[in-house]
Amino acid sequence: MKTSLPRALLHLTLVAAWLAEGCLGSSALTRLYVLAATEGTSAPHAPTVSVGVGPVTVASYLDRPQIVTRPSADTIDLAEFDQWGEPLRDGISRVLAEDLSRQLPAAKVSVFPSRGSGSARYRVEVDVMRFDGPVGGETTLEARWRILDDASGKELAGQTLLRTEA
Repeated sequence: MKTSLPRALLHLTLVAAWLAEGCLGSSALTRLYVLAATEGTSAPHAPTVSVGVGPVTVASYLDRPQIVTRPSADTIDLAEFDQWGEPLRDGISRVLAEDLSRQLPAAKVSVFPSRGSGSARYRVEVDVMRFDGPVGGETTLEARWRILDDASGKELAGQTLLRTEA
């Protein structure tokens, strides 16, 4: 029985592809995620102010592309195929600035450090200590923050703990 060269190459290619899939395994596509600002209402009669958001820092275990989940109190898992589309600290800075801009429409809000943010009267610094939870369960965000008034030198500091169901 004669086999044409193109047909033989097709069979060889199919067999090679089948073997490669079996040897190498199939790979899942990596999904990338970004944080999104919330829909908010603006503050009535908000004064015109300038606000610089940042620096924002995140705990070392969060400072990676993979999304971190916490199946138990002392265990974390890294999602191989679910990753942040930007560094988490940058996403938090961006979303916080967007949220503040929506809530204070007369304010000039920028992400610190950036050009012109050195002239911001107020600066919001955030240290994210925890941002995780079990897959499909309650997500916990725990952060320390400071609001600095560069004009008066005064500061306001606090800690926020937020929990939300998936």
